[in-house]
Amino acid sequence: MYNIFSWLNDNSGFLTFLTVLASLITCILSICSALAAWAQVKEMHRQFQEENRPNIEVEFLYEKRTFYGLRFVNNGKYTAKNVNIFLEDAFINALPEPAFSSLLRNSSQKTCIIGVGHHYDLFIGTQKYRDCYNKPPTKGKITYQANGQTYESKFDIDMENYSAIFSVQNGQEDLLKKLKEQNSELKKYNMQSYL
Repeated sequence: MYNIFSWLNDNSGFLTFLTVLASLITCILSICSALAAWAQVKEMHRQFQEENRPNIEVEFLYEKRTFYGLRFVNNGKYTAKNVNIFLEDAFINALPEPAFSSLLRNSSQKTCIIGVGHHYDLFIGTQKYRDCYNKPPTKGKITYQANGQTYESKFDIDMENYSAIFSVQNGQEDLLKKLKEQNSELKKYNMQSYL
């Protein structure tokens, strides 16, 4: 054991070299660890930004068994500002009802705000639209802003091959029908009592 200490004492330059080498390796490993931690922080920030933003999605709409349309729903966690909806001209030009074509052309020049959990509806037609053959796909894009960022999403809905649409009365409609029947019967009864 004495020989080892004696040899190290005689060769102190080697010991210094080993100390420097160990310090250099420790420094390099620390830098690699710091870079990995920084990459993790950047990824966590990106995920936070992606999770906490507006997210507008498009749904097909069949309203009151009369109107067909597109519903733009904000499923995100922030209000979408400066929302622009652009529909392709081929789709707008193929609509059978000029009133809806005009409405859609005008809406592409407007902006709106869609709050969290809220929606914006664009109507595209009535029964004439449903009966129209060879409907072109509804293509377009939505741009919107939040937190200093601009987001864009594209949509493409194949209206010709969209699943079948069935019309079913809800409970409110059933109740209104029964109330109308009841009012009709009451009117008949009142008319008979006056005669």
